[in-house]
Amino acid sequence: MPSGRVHDAITILTAVAAVPVIERIYPHPDWTAVGVGIGAYVFSGMALSPDLDVNSRAYRRWGIFRFFWLPYQWLIPHRHWLSHSWVFGPVLRALYFFLMLYLLLRLGIHAIDQWVVPVNQSEILRALERELRLTLRAHVTWTQSALIGLVAGGVVHSLTDGFVTWFKRTL
Repeated sequence: MPSGRVHDAITILTAVAAVPVIERIYPHPDWTAVGVGIGAYVFSGMALSPDLDVNSRAYRRWGIFRFFWLPYQWLIPHRHWLSHSWVFGPVLRALYFFLMLYLLLRLGIHAIDQWVVPVNQSEILRALERELRLTLRAHVTWTQSALIGLVAGGVVHSLTDGFVTWFKRTL
């Protein structure tokens, strides 16, 4: 299995290499959508790595927010098919990440309500949900690019792991 540095280098190099390939395939691409997709790809490869289930470079990158990933580590063994599957793994980590953000948001709103100023927690959450839905509908191409980038970042990581494992076994 490659080191975290190798995975990071592959993520960055393939992200950079993807731009001229995309331009070649689509002569007039939506560069904002391309940027969203590349950004999601790099985020997936470096921050939502399949190696979040161990004390890896990606895990340490989360700094004080590492605790986000402790339940994930307890639930999913390292190199399990749930973390390293091509589509399900990246989608699972992205959903897990957004669930943790949601829980952190809920805790923050609750703390504000309890200790700062009374707020209508459910109204704030309904408004945020409504705005998120409207934004996603207004920017379908960006949403699709983000999903493709998130999945592709995980796929490249898993492919690299698989290739290196295969190569070591054949030597």
